[in-house]
Amino acid sequence: MLALHKTANLDPHVDADVVPSVGVDINTFPIDKNRNMVCKEVGGAMMPLWPMYLKDCAGIVYVVDASDSFQLGASAAALRHILSLPAIRGKPVLLVLNKSDAPCLVSMEDLEATFDIDSLREETGDTMVVIKTSALSGENIEKVLGWMKSIYRLG
Repeated sequence: MLALHKTANLDPHVDADVVPSVGVDINTFPIDKNRNMVCKEVGGAMMPLWPMYLKDCAGIVYVVDASDSFQLGASAAALRHILSLPAIRGKPVLLVLNKSDAPCLVSMEDLEATFDIDSLREETGDTMVVIKTSALSGENIEKVLGWMKSIYRLG
């Protein structure tokens, strides 16, 4: 889960190494020449602390390993939990289905069923967007960054 916050001008750096989130990583992404967005990546092991990171966020980017069929149910339940928190109501949500290039990718039909995406869209008032990506190859990463920039401009 990434909680998106606004910040002053800092030099951005995006690390292409893909590893599971364990604690909290803070990254900065450019919005324009003078502004950047701070993204707080909070690992799943820190789920009990997630609400404290959501207070001032502009939106949520929820990243799922779409090749890990064993964890999808737990991930869907965690997303539902986040979306039930008062701090998130009415805020935009991006569901990122990562590892779209993996040989053991779960089918889109099964992902939609597991996350009950239609129901989630209804519950979020159509503020949820779903994007399939590959952090390894960079597939659709520009769409994710574009979504993040649009949320920054709305906030």
